[in-house]
Amino acid sequence: MARGAVTPTSMRYLLLLVVLWILPAAGVAAQSADTILTINHLPKNGLLLEKGWRYHVGDNSEWAKPDFDDSGWDTISPTWSQQDLPPRLMNGINWLRLRFHLGDSLRQQALLAQISQLGAMEIYCNGRLVQRQGKLHPDPSRATPGPINVDPVVLPIAVGSAEQVLAVRLVSWAPPVRLGTGEVPLLRVWLRTVPQVLVSTAEQEVSRTIFYVVGGIFGLLMLLHFAFFHYNPAQLANRYFALYALSLTLASLGVYYGSTLSLARVPALVLSGITFTLFFLGSMWAVRALYALFNFRLGSIYYALWGCLIVLLLFHHFHLFSTLSFLSYLAFVVLATAEQLRLTVRALRQRQRGAWIIGSGFALGLLCALLFASLIVTEVRFSMQLENFFYPLIYLPPALGISLFLAREFALDSQLLQLKLDEVKRLSAQTLAQEQEKQTLLAQQNETLEQQVQQRTAALQRSLTELRTTQTQLIQREKMASLGELTAGIAHEIQNPLNFVTNFADVSTELCHEAQEVVAGSAYPAPQKGALAELLSDLGENQVKITQHGQRAASIVRGMLEHARASTGERLPTNVNALCEEYLRLAYQGLRAKDKTFNATLTSDLDPDLPLVTAVASDLGRVLLNLLTNAFYAVRQRQQQSGENGYVPTVRISTRHGGNQVKIQVQDNGTGIPDHVKAKVFQPFFTTKPSGEGTGLGLSLSYDIVTKGHGGTLTVESEEGKGSEFSITLPV
Repeated sequence: MARGAVTPTSMRYLLLLVVLWILPAAGVAAQSADTILTINHLPKNGLLLEKGWRYHVGDNSEWAKPDFDDSGWDTISPTWSQQDLPPRLMNGINWLRLRFHLGDSLRQQALLAQISQLGAMEIYCNGRLVQRQGKLHPDPSRATPGPINVDPVVLPIAVGSAEQVLAVRLVSWAPPVRLGTGEVPLLRVWLRTVPQVLVSTAEQEVSRTIFYVVGGIFGLLMLLHFAFFHYNPAQLANRYFALYALSLTLASLGVYYGSTLSLARVPALVLSGITFTLFFLGSMWAVRALYALFNFRLGSIYYALWGCLIVLLLFHHFHLFSTLSFLSYLAFVVLATAEQLRLTVRALRQRQRGAWIIGSGFALGLLCALLFASLIVTEVRFSMQLENFFYPLIYLPPALGISLFLAREFALDSQLLQLKLDEVKRLSAQTLAQEQEKQTLLAQQNETLEQQVQQRTAALQRSLTELRTTQTQLIQREKMASLGELTAGIAHEIQNPLNFVTNFADVSTELCHEAQEVVAGSAYPAPQKGALAELLSDLGENQVKITQHGQRAASIVRGMLEHARASTGERLPTNVNALCEEYLRLAYQGLRAKDKTFNATLTSDLDPDLPLVTAVASDLGRVLLNLLTNAFYAVRQRQQQSGENGYVPTVRISTRHGGNQVKIQVQDNGTGIPDHVKAKVFQPFFTTKPSGEGTGLGLSLSYDIVTKGHGGTLTVESEEGKGSEFSITLPV
């Protein structure tokens, strides 16, 4: 076959490579010629916003606005290290802007930005300030850097527009000592959805938990070996090994809390320095424990290792933000582990008992440390979980090796005692066998009983779940029923007669006018004609009054229909006084529609200087209607039951403004509420009304609307036989 020929198989592979190269670029983000980033969907771990940024040196609040023209600004990738960026970006306050297009599906989701920067910054999205980290100052040395472990921030995405604008006002922090900050990126902005943030948070929590668990293990080892040293001070290895475990316990907790707490930058650096110092010291205490364990004299290698510790520790602290800091730490770990392994090999050559156990542990720890260092040097990418998993692989094998060695020594020393106990075991074998038989029988009975308990518990749990589901559904149905109950009654009782009244009143008015014209042109005597004209005039005025009151009744019906509509939940400035007057009339007319013989005195004491309250007017109207309906019901019940002479049913509503609150009071002189009932009046399904007259959901729904929906309070004061007072407080 000719060398230049292309086979079908080769063509398919070529097309496959082209597709694999095109898909990621087209699927994640595409940058147009005008530097507007297009994002149609986010990768699994979120999207790092690297391209499309523009920057400008200086400070102007107008640069945060989305309609600002930044086409004249220079382009930049803020994820570059600071040493690769223009030096002018490191001096004073600067601005970065990014325009990007979001696909339709992304604009419908809640998007969060996780932003990190070494200095201080303010983040704006579509012109709105969404986060501030630290305190900005034109002089970088006087700027206060932001804290670490900053929570993600929700971006106010403009749903109606595909284009979004992200603006960052920042200043790079200039510590007195550079500490390797040149390798730190200027800015990193991750765009994630809520599920991605939750997954990322869970992964970070798992990584932190590794240190927490390992710290707990070393804490137990510390307590164990301090106890060993307390009971056997001659064995100095226990003391040094306990110090080793103590150092690693504190270091592990330092890593855990350093990655959990939102500390300021300087305290975080101090905590990081202390943590890594403890890691360095922990390795040295492990070396000192081996010298004591194998009874070796301290030599030049040991003191040289202390010198390396001081040098590498200083190097580490002066390069905290550089990869070299972690490499210096790994370098010392490798040196210390190599010395531990050398001491173990020397003990093996001297045939010291159990030295191979310690040697295996330190060999495994050294192997893991070398592997970790090689991965970092070769810049192999791996997850945070894998990085933190290396920590127990480096430190736990040596610790467990020493603990196993000491445990083995204890076991060998206890063999003599075990031989003496064997005779006692033989004598008690028969008794133990009988006891085991009883224990087996008891265990079987307990297992059977436990299974029965579990089955019954599961059945009860299912019943409880079904009951709660049914109760929730019933509450929802009752809520919907209570909203339409009053409207249905009013419409049924008033609507049709009201239409007839208003229509016939209009017709009668016209007939009166026609009759007046007939009388005026008739031949009746003047006295009779005048009397008849006066009667017709009075009749016409009566028809006008009927029409006016019919229109007022129609407005009441319209208000009830408006009340029955589903609430939109939108909070608007609301005139509380107007609501109180409207629903006082609605509640009274609603009860009058059911009992036309009922009359009551209505009193309103409304504060004329009452400010507007931001609330859902329909929901607040439901609360007032419910309280007023209950008040009219209470005074009607007292009027019917007591038969008191001179009793006048009275319902009073008042409003007051004090401080930053508005207070509404609904008072009545009805039957009142007994003391043992007042604690239950806001509970769902609890009612004092006879069966069929109340659902027990009105006050509970009102309580939820006031307290949960509007952040206010709803309280009751009552005296049985004298009346009740319900008080609502709402924040202004």
